[in-house]
Amino acid sequence: MDARLIGYWSESEVHPGSTEYTELGFRADGTGWQYWSSWSTEFVVHRFTWDGAASRLALRLGMVLDGTWSLDGERTRHRVERREHVDTQLTLGCSLTDEPKLELDRPIDEMLGGTQFLFVPGGGADPTLA
Repeated sequence: MDARLIGYWSESEVHPGSTEYTELGFRADGTGWQYWSSWSTEFVVHRFTWDGAASRLALRLGMVLDGTWSLDGERTRHRVERREHVDTQLTLGCSLTDEPKLELDRPIDEMLGGTQFLFVPGGGADPTLA
């Protein structure tokens, strides 16, 4: 497992002002998530386990959650409307640069994902766990 992946990565840092974005979280215990959100107030979370080494990222998707988000003052609230267990394995090519920047050779989800992410110090958390 490549410890440089551990943390929070955001596509919004690469494309500021975009109407939708994808974020990735990689935990040291080998679990993680992909969060996609749109200004239309829709969101999707893919939860996965992962292992990454050198130029390869192996993921096993275990759950997909989707729904809508809303603002409550300065806090964003997520309402999960659908929860689906899945068992999908993916192997992606990846590279890490010194910025640090993570680049995937293809999105985790073809419809929702990005391929370029910058590291966000302090990071975030899977918004559907709260």
